[in-house]
Amino acid sequence: METSGYKKFLDLQHKNRNAEGYISVDTVPFSDYHKIGVSEEGFPLFFVKCDNSQPSIDINLELISVLFSQECRIKEGNINSNEVYTIVLLKTLNRDLQQYFTDVFSIILQQLPSIPTERELHREIRKVIDLFSSITKPPVKSIQGLWSELLVINSAKNPEYLIASWHISPNDKYDFNDGQDKLEVKSTTKQYRIHRFSIEQLNPNMGSGLMIASVFVIETGVGKSILNLRDEIVSKVKNIDQHLRLNEIIYKTIGSDFEKLGDIFFDYQLAKDSLCFYNSEVIPKILNQNIPSQISNVSFDCDLTNVSPLLLGENNFSENPLFLNLGL
Repeated sequence: METSGYKKFLDLQHKNRNAEGYISVDTVPFSDYHKIGVSEEGFPLFFVKCDNSQPSIDINLELISVLFSQECRIKEGNINSNEVYTIVLLKTLNRDLQQYFTDVFSIILQQLPSIPTERELHREIRKVIDLFSSITKPPVKSIQGLWSELLVINSAKNPEYLIASWHISPNDKYDFNDGQDKLEVKSTTKQYRIHRFSIEQLNPNMGSGLMIASVFVIETGVGKSILNLRDEIVSKVKNIDQHLRLNEIIYKTIGSDFEKLGDIFFDYQLAKDSLCFYNSEVIPKILNQNIPSQISNVSFDCDLTNVSPLLLGENNFSENPLFLNLGL
């Protein structure tokens, strides 16, 4: 990632980590004040220059420790110095978590003032802690489902708008919802475009447009992973808040399957070539009024093979920002 300190963290691992009692550090890419380093154990740590006029209490959890107003002995290049920093430490050697931590914390640092107060930093660090709590939870969606949604974001005319409209709550009926219109993404590994729908998914509320994205997804030994797609999306999006939201949704969605984010690959060209969008109005469906009130949780498989997809560039969605930013 452009805004990440992860590459510098990797570079520092090849240096003497604790030369003459000093920790080797490098300046984070976007700041003149904050540093990134590697602990003696090989853990990533940030040295954050803070205004301590509003002191905060240290945090010591299983994976993350935050020590405020610490006298630090650091070595940057050939220069040794003793300075006061807040130390933010991730206590794991897991590479996936190390990259996640350095990526997300780098983004959070950019949102703060150049020299934040300890209280401001404490408040933002709680977000990192909340995100890390999600990796112990079961996945909300499959790797395949998440990859397919990222493919749609990456293919969109305006990925930033899609990220802002992205939803992950199990109670959400649709993958994307901007408060007006909806988009549901369906993927299949089979030969035909047969997807499962809940009855509610094809019966949107009055006044809302609903599009269905359909894509063929095949796992391969070489291709693009979720992390590959994420990095491509980040390169297109300038808004730092949306970088954070993108990472947040990915890790909250994938939960305890986080180690698979960079290890499972799908055929990107096949998926991109097969991606089609359908107006829900032309998709065969069961109408709500045809279901007895005593029956609930109805779902069914629908074959879209003979349903006509939308032709890109031949639609008028001037009053539908979600579809307009999607590029339909």
